[in-house]
Amino acid sequence: MNGRSVLLANVQFYSSKEGDSILVENGRIAAIGREYELRKKAKKSVLVYDCEGSFVIPGFVDAHMHMLSYASFRNQIDLRNVSSIEELKELVVKRTKKLGPKKWIIGRGWDQEKFAEKRMPNRWDLDEAAPDNPVFLVRVCGHIAVVNSYALRLAKLTDNTPDPPGGVLGREDGRLNGLLYEEAIDIVRKLIGRPSFDEAVDLIASALDEAASYGLVELHAMSVDAYEYELLKYMDEKGLLKLRIKAYLEPPLAYGMRKYYHGCMLEVCGVKLFLDGSFGARTAYLRKPYSDSPDTRGILLIKSEDIITLIREADRRGLDVAVHAIGDGAIEELLKAVEKNGLANIRLEHASLTPPDIIEKIFKLKIPVSVQPHFILSDWWIVERLGSERSRWVYAFKSLLSRGITIGASSDAPVEPLNPWLGAYAAADRGLRENLQLWNCSAGEALSINEAMQIYVSGWKLARKGRKSGIAGLSINENMRADLIVIENKLPSSCNDLKNAKVKITLVDGRIVHIQKRK
Repeated sequence: MNGRSVLLANVQFYSSKEGDSILVENGRIAAIGREYELRKKAKKSVLVYDCEGSFVIPGFVDAHMHMLSYASFRNQIDLRNVSSIEELKELVVKRTKKLGPKKWIIGRGWDQEKFAEKRMPNRWDLDEAAPDNPVFLVRVCGHIAVVNSYALRLAKLTDNTPDPPGGVLGREDGRLNGLLYEEAIDIVRKLIGRPSFDEAVDLIASALDEAASYGLVELHAMSVDAYEYELLKYMDEKGLLKLRIKAYLEPPLAYGMRKYYHGCMLEVCGVKLFLDGSFGARTAYLRKPYSDSPDTRGILLIKSEDIITLIREADRRGLDVAVHAIGDGAIEELLKAVEKNGLANIRLEHASLTPPDIIEKIFKLKIPVSVQPHFILSDWWIVERLGSERSRWVYAFKSLLSRGITIGASSDAPVEPLNPWLGAYAAADRGLRENLQLWNCSAGEALSINEAMQIYVSGWKLARKGRKSGIAGLSINENMRADLIVIENKLPSSCNDLKNAKVKITLVDGRIVHIQKRK
């Protein structure tokens, strides 16, 4: 689905060919050269944009996000900057007044490490704020939620309810405290329901508009279930997906389907598996216990033999497997299974703790990695959790790149902001300006400005089919696919430039999907 011919005039770019303009036709870069030359080559119907000396680079890819969750999150309470339980309660009270009694109060993004009280919220906190509404608030990592007594009653959870498989019901003195860990979250989540089909279509369309405004041209949608799959398929068939979507399905859906959809802008690429949890919940699976909680190493959610079976079954069906593994223990389990059984359809999600031996094994097995640079800023407490020695190898992007490992950057939205420029800033700054301890442990892992942008361009490589051909670096060359960003001003040359970058125009397959409104 290619748009009209477009001439981006008066632009700067990296290229092996000199020029000040780029001609786009039939979804590809038809020619690079001087404006007057390209005007002669262009069709009469060409759209000409004077970009006033702005810089053009290939479009960005978010290699790991959650499409419907993010679209829905935009209508929920944003708790990411809340600094106390009292402030959290005030936001809950405000939402109850807006919605009225008995309506679900839903929010996401709290982090107990930021709270003045230095503890997690519990059911009794939420009962004070919303005695007449069920409340469901997900931690920033997505691996813990807290609910109130109203929600526990609706879910028929009592002090005598056993922990579900793969999950934990939080307790204090034998009583449920409202905290839900891992699979236990779904017990309550299922009660909340989803937006209607039409509402969900509108929510996703709005989220795609936002993504395009940041220069994103492709999104890898993770853990897609049957409802989200039908939504995306419908939107693709109706021409409502302005960005390319690569879907990684939940196991029950992926292994239950006989045929996988590949439309104009939507392609089913794989299945998403979870090996462990998160650092924030202390459920990421480590080789050695947590430094600030020596009684636990986290949780390994799938046994090695089951990992092998699931990956082989996906390969038989022509699917990649995106494997969530944050802790070094979980990554090690995966790498052992891959090496022993010659598995090749893997992409590693997060890979947050990668000491040298693991980096070497990832390189040897040629496994591409999806990383989330903004975790650097959100996990500002990571040195206390893992100790300085291990933290040296947390979010070790420079070491991964230097070893020749393919990495693609992402947001994990709604866990982190969708804006890739904020992620690039985190990768290049590495907490220096935020005075994070992690900078003192691992300053050498900071990326250059260009590298920080490059890892957002590289995301297409994580899909197996994308590893054979595609964009190289930040350069623009003739005949490459016309997925392009026109940056508002110059190419960013500092961390501050990255943080404040704006996009004038975004093109996907030669179609203009975003154009900045004139001030």
